[in-house]
Parts: sequence; structure tokens; C-alpha cells
Amino acid sequence: MRDAGVALIASGVSIGVAALVVLHLLPTGLSPLRNPVSQYGITRFKAGYRVQTLAYGLAGAGAAIGIAALPRLSSLVVLLCCVFAASRAAISWFPMDAPGAERSDTGRHHGQLAMCAFVAVALAAVNLPRMVGHDHIRGEFGATSAVLAAAMLVCLVVMALGRRAGATKFGLAERMFYLGVTAWLVMVAVLVTSA
Repeated sequence: MRDAGVALIASGVSIGVAALVVLHLLPTGLSPLRNPVSQYGITRFKAGYRVQTLAYGLAGAGAAIGIAALPRLSSLVVLLCCVFAASRAAISWFPMDAPGAERSDTGRHHGQLAMCAFVAVALAAVNLPRMVGHDHIRGEFGATSAVLAAAMLVCLVVMALGRRAGATKFGLAERMFYLGVTAWLVMVAVLVTSA
């Protein structure tokens, strides 16, 4: 099970990061500083956005499987990884509303799925240190997870405040959040491999 979890994380992160890089290089007209990543899903390049969301969903499922195989497993962390995986896998079927457009049910569902995914992975990172904290061999993973959790939570606060204030740097904060999530998933793969 550990090997399967690591393989899913590795393939999901690799494909997800590659899709994000390609989306940022294509002539989308979107700004990485201002526009949310989800906005790629309402452009003619929406297939790339779907690949990215499914890939991160795959990585989240791998994290759940890998953590479930650890000796001191945390059911809460496994559940949070499952919520992240399901939310990421589903979100591209509920595209965000175009900026300035009237709020739709689909757009509301998109926002709810994004919130579920972002909060779930941040809380998984917050709770992982409790699981490995008493293990001297793997204790450094707990410290790393705590640092990444703090970074993700700061990004979430900046994104929430930026959304309300109409800040022009929302996209940058969200991409920093993605960086934290990616780093955490890679750390989980290393943790599972070393267990």
C-alpha cells in the first residue's frame, strides 16, 4: 500500500505541476499575480485546468493511502486527505463564475469545493505532526509539516482578505498556497517511503 500511495503522489504531483506550468506559458491572457488558477477553467484551455485538478486529486488520494499504511496512522489526516482528493477531482466540473458575472449555483459549488480542498489539506498538514511527533526517526517530518501548514494558513488568510478587499495579488497568494500544498505532498511521499 505504501508503494501505491507514493506512486500516486509522485504521478499526481508531476502531472499537476506540469499542467500548471503549461497553463502559465499558454497565451491565456491571465495574470499569475491577479487571476485565480480556477480562471483557467473558464478559458479555451480548460482541459489543462481539468488535468491539473484531477492530478492533484490523484496525489491527495495517494497521500491518504500512504498515510493509512503508516504504523501510527491518523484517521483524521487520512480523512482530510480524502476530502482534499475528492474536492480537487470534482472542482473542474463546477467552473467558477466569470469575473463580474452574476453568481450562479455552479460558481457557488466551485467556491465550496475550493474551500473544502484548501482547508482540508491545510488541516491535514496541521495534524500530521501529532502523528509523527513522538517518533525520533520521523520527527523532522512533523516539524516540516508544521512549517508548511503555517505557510498554507497564512496564504489562506491573505486570499480571504484579498477576495474581500478586491486585492490585485490574489493570484500570487493562491499560487504560493499551491506551492505549499505541492511541497507537503512531496514531503508525505518521502515520509511514507522512509517509514
